[in-house]
Amino acid sequence: MAQNPHPGPWTIDELAVLAGTTTRNVRAFQSRGLLPAPRLVGRTGRYDDGHRTRLEAILRLQQRGYSLAAIADLASAWERSATLDDVLGFETPVRSRPRRRSGRGGDADVIFLDELRQWRVPRGNALALLPEPVMRSLAESGRGNHA
Repeated sequence: MAQNPHPGPWTIDELAVLAGTTTRNVRAFQSRGLLPAPRLVGRTGRYDDGHRTRLEAILRLQQRGYSLAAIADLASAWERSATLDDVLGFETPVRSRPRRRSGRGGDADVIFLDELRQWRVPRGNALALLPEPVMRSLAESGRGNHA
């Protein structure tokens, strides 16, 4: 986000303005465990650069369509130093298809939803990892019925 003219630590109101969100959202993220509690100075919570960075990451992921539950899973995995394979539940790395040349001369990578259905995910289905707009589109197309 923007360069900070006012160095931290910040109050909750200052942090919200700095990150481009509301105080209510900051409190909601804290109550869901997405954002750690502030350091108390007297009766006032003070937020540092780690809080700001984490809050900006949460907001970016939300803009990309990730649910708060998915963001919590990703944050938890990051905190325990899990790999992408750990997060996705792959037993072995998925080999990518050879890159194909697009009509404009650049490389184009394509994700095939049929291949996603074959990935093994311990708690449910790999399609659940997709952002909500993608899931909605898939369901509307009639291809969302997966085994």
